[in-house]
Amino acid sequence: KEVVGEIETSIEKASCCGSNDRVSVVLEARQKAIEKVMYYSACVEQSSEHPIAKAILTKAADLGILNRPLEDVENFEAEVGKGVKCTVDNVTVHIGNRRCLAANDINVTPGTFDAMIYLEDMGQTAVAVSINGRTEAVLGIMDHAKDEAALTVNVLQHVFGIKVHMLTGDNFRTARTVARDIGIPAANVIADVLPAEKIEYIKQLRLEGEHVAMVGDGINDSPALAEADVGIAIGSGTQIAHEAAGIVLVNSKLTDLLVAIDLAKTIYSRIRLNFIWALGYNTLAIPIAAGIFYPMSHTALPPYVAAFAMALSSVSVLTSSLSLNRYKAPTFNAKKYGRDLRGGELGIEKIGFTAHGEQFDVSVICESMMRNEPCACPPETCNCFPCEEHGNILPKKGSSRSSFPGCRDAWNKKCNCVETFGSCKCVGCTSCGNKTLDTQV
Repeated sequence: KEVVGEIETSIEKASCCGSNDRVSVVLEARQKAIEKVMYYSACVEQSSEHPIAKAILTKAADLGILNRPLEDVENFEAEVGKGVKCTVDNVTVHIGNRRCLAANDINVTPGTFDAMIYLEDMGQTAVAVSINGRTEAVLGIMDHAKDEAALTVNVLQHVFGIKVHMLTGDNFRTARTVARDIGIPAANVIADVLPAEKIEYIKQLRLEGEHVAMVGDGINDSPALAEADVGIAIGSGTQIAHEAAGIVLVNSKLTDLLVAIDLAKTIYSRIRLNFIWALGYNTLAIPIAAGIFYPMSHTALPPYVAAFAMALSSVSVLTSSLSLNRYKAPTFNAKKYGRDLRGGELGIEKIGFTAHGEQFDVSVICESMMRNEPCACPPETCNCFPCEEHGNILPKKGSSRSSFPGCRDAWNKKCNCVETFGSCKCVGCTSCGNKTLDTQV
């Protein structure tokens, strides 16, 4: 960290003096410092399947670090929800988040947290690299929201009527940025959670009467995948996630989730149709075969006719089931791209969704999000909910409290507003002492 700091200072001085030779030396030294940090990071993450590890290795490859052999690591330990630590060539290396720094008594050098906040405000996951108990670098990892993520989330919400929540171990700033880009409501963003806390949140939803499906791809998602009513794993995810889930999307396309749900709905509808048909058919046919009309007609149903009618029942149900071979998966069309969202970056804004011959037009983000501006309503007439600008988070009817969107208080955990937002923003919060119902935030 000291080396990098000195280099940055030297660049400013050299540019003022106009010494090209000195600039070259400084830039070369800075490049070597970066490569050294990335080399240790690559050694630590070389065998990991975690997305952060893959991002670090990709950057290391871009720098040419992977062109030389990597040192084997010793005493490797993955700290759930925190990071990893090990020894590389007699050097102790930690890579992780703030929890990792606190749990291992890392000496946090000045500027580390400022750098992490800066990266998180840009929607990046900030990871600190510590060498021999001292933070030496902060890596920013950007998880760009894919078009298919925005498409899938908005079709789930606006076509299928399914509530979408985000459970992530990332910090709240990064999570909210990604959620905003793909259309997940801020109130449904639960960030900075450990694997065990994901299970608690799912249990809370189930206690509220919700049927929960969990979609994940990593080791940390496995407990939640097993806890949910339906666990859905991404094909490119880890093996343990595949084993914990009930459904695996083999093609690793998130839009296949929509196909899986639509197909499940279609099959379930056909099962109900077959059941109703078979029940009705047999309810009418069995009394006739038993001779219900014999007293009036003095004619009994011949046995071969009864046998044929019974076989016809099975054939009709089988034919109905085989008609599922004509099932057509939903299609996505009429995509509209623009730069009104995501800070001017080109991305998808509207999509067309066709299922069973019916066309749905879905806006990826609501109008307020499309402007990407704070609420402009006068405070006295604002009806937006939840509205952070005007503190419009009034308690629900019959309740004496209301949790701020994203706060753990919403799922019966200790309020974390202070550490996330700087002050408590929950109405009627008892854990922070904010007990008044007319609190303005």
